[in-house]
Amino acid sequence: METQLNNPVDDLQQRIRRIKIQKIKRRQQQLYRYYEPNGKAQKFIEMVGSNRFFINLFIAANGVGKTATLCNILANIFFPINPEFFDYPLYNNFPFIPKGRIISDTTTLTKTLVPELHKWFPQGKYTSHKADKHYESVWRTKGENGKPNFEFDMMSYEQDVKQFESATLGFLVFDEPVPEAIWKASIARLRRGGIIICCFTPLEGSAYFYDNYVVSPQVVRF
Repeated sequence: METQLNNPVDDLQQRIRRIKIQKIKRRQQQLYRYYEPNGKAQKFIEMVGSNRFFINLFIAANGVGKTATLCNILANIFFPINPEFFDYPLYNNFPFIPKGRIISDTTTLTKTLVPELHKWFPQGKYTSHKADKHYESVWRTKGENGKPNFEFDMMSYEQDVKQFESATLGFLVFDEPVPEAIWKASIARLRRGGIIICCFTPLEGSAYFYDNYVVSPQVVRF
């Protein structure tokens, strides 16, 4: 009677194959693990992560990577894994209410932000639905390893300002310059503390913002 012995070379090749398959799946399903910011984005990631400033402002032209940077900042707040680029206090231990809001114009929300969030967020770790909007406006994460469940909604600059005057939030995100009335209504939502993250192209039509905040020491800008 012959005894079949395992070939150690075949076993090694199978293990290598499994590892490669796992890496491919991880890259597809958890792309934020592999994000590498450019120099300008890294400075902004560090400033937000330091939690030293109430208003954090990233001003840059299109094509610099503002949206990708923003999505990865949020991903590392919600699903922290302490990679090389995000090992800062805010990402390791978010100190505010785990509830927030992303605000932009409808076109940016629909065509840019929603697809980019799905691209970078880890699959199976969150849910999103439209509620009463035509885009996915309500998002919730699934906290793991003692991390809280985060939730945020998405609102557009086209909505009535009255709709921004509710809820107590821990973070606000503005993508592109914001009308002054919506700005004032929104920042009052952080009455128990929080952080504001703004990603703007050059501030055309937002003189109030430049005068009141860009020249302020409470704003980090790049």
